[in-house]
Amino acid sequence: MTTFEDLKTFISSQKMRVIIAADAETVVLEKKDGEVIQRLLSGGVSVVLDPLAKASSSIYIGRAKTEDEKKILGTKGETKVESERGAYILKRVYLENGEFENYYNGFSNQTLWPLCHVAFENPNFHRLWYEGFVSVNKKFAEAIKNEIKGNTFVWVNDYQLCLVPKFLNKPKNTTIGFFWHIPWPTWEAFRILPQKKEILESLLMCDFIGFHRGYQVRNFIDTVRREFEVRIEEETNKIYYKGHVTTVKNLPLGIDTDIVSNIARKDKKEGTIDILIKKILRTDDEGKDESPYIEYFRKYKVMLGVDRLDYTKGLLLRLEAIDRFFENNKKYIGKAIYLGLMAPSRDTIPSYKELKEKVEVEAEVINRKYGKNGWKPINLIYKTFSRAEIIDFYLHASLCLVTPRDDGMNLVSKEFVMAASFSKNPGMLVLSQFAGSATDLSQALIVNPYDKNEVVEAIRRGLEMKRDEKLRRTRSMAKVLEENNVYKWGIDFFQNTIESKQPTKE
Repeated sequence: MTTFEDLKTFISSQKMRVIIAADAETVVLEKKDGEVIQRLLSGGVSVVLDPLAKASSSIYIGRAKTEDEKKILGTKGETKVESERGAYILKRVYLENGEFENYYNGFSNQTLWPLCHVAFENPNFHRLWYEGFVSVNKKFAEAIKNEIKGNTFVWVNDYQLCLVPKFLNKPKNTTIGFFWHIPWPTWEAFRILPQKKEILESLLMCDFIGFHRGYQVRNFIDTVRREFEVRIEEETNKIYYKGHVTTVKNLPLGIDTDIVSNIARKDKKEGTIDILIKKILRTDDEGKDESPYIEYFRKYKVMLGVDRLDYTKGLLLRLEAIDRFFENNKKYIGKAIYLGLMAPSRDTIPSYKELKEKVEVEAEVINRKYGKNGWKPINLIYKTFSRAEIIDFYLHASLCLVTPRDDGMNLVSKEFVMAASFSKNPGMLVLSQFAGSATDLSQALIVNPYDKNEVVEAIRRGLEMKRDEKLRRTRSMAKVLEENNVYKWGIDFFQNTIESKQPTKE
């Protein structure tokens, strides 16, 4: 198994300055009782980039998320993030309100996001959005340029920063790698994007481009082939364009199995989760030996969902399947519940507001249909939990439903399995075949989220599966995750990018 120290040693041996850039910052600064604290994020791309930044002692460039951060950091905009494993400098890019709206809420998440996911949500095209997107990508590129010194490795992450390579303009002594974390669509979908050529030309200025899955690599190469006059080496996936060589490969993202394992092993103390569970149960724990949290998971078979509130996550399809599950399996009425933990997401975008309304209406319909004696089948919590709290939910749930309509990878599914492997009676994972993680987690109950009957049967099977079978499946998947963890992914990305760097000669 690849370790953090293996990753650290490999990067050190390359004798390169490392710059990592992503829209997502790894920690948020907050003031509490007059003291500045660093709050770690609980999920997303930044969670897996944090150990890579520590191992490489990098300069990490991300977007400042709050006004408080701007006040705390001032014009310098940087802070040191450190732990016993390592440290790095986190530098912020500040955006004005108009820039944020056009770059993030606009072009990133109402144009590129729906275009790249097969979720049947129409992408929108507005000139001002793209202009804002260009402006912010220039800011990131400028921040990166300011940090390039000597032999430098630049790692750009995700669709929000896809124009950064263009604005870097191939600096000397610099190796550029790009990882695209969401699906890459077919050419037939991508071709409608008015700015398709600018984005493709920018990406082809990188030495290496990584995707999660092979079909995404094939889609990208097919898109490039149809849009440009290029030479492609089919065996090596090398693309020759305007005197530059770009290698494209699939590198499935792993998780930080060490962190998840360490949290899963820790004893839980009463805290936020207990308070929430008290509210759901409408009870107090006075005179009881156990917390209401433990009582809750013993009293009910808990079907857990942990998602951003996003239309790609298949939330409405999931609720419809749960409705049918109770209709077909009445013995679970009053004995099983769905607990949906939904982190607020892009809540000023119209399609996300509409989704929240539809989810709440559907939940209310199901609760009226089956609810009785204070019990209701659907319990939704709109809140961002800490990573430790989320992992504790994973340890106790009977089932975890991860049923996206489309997903580049899906880290929730992997972290659930890793955490559940430490449970004496683990919950079972019901996983969409359209999540990138379905290839790695083949021992999960794989479903087509559009086939409600298939999802219903998987829920029933997961809840009724014998303990020995759950242990066998979960431990088998956890072993795969340990062998293909984030440290291995990091080494693979660095190694592939460095090896892909060639003289610009066609």
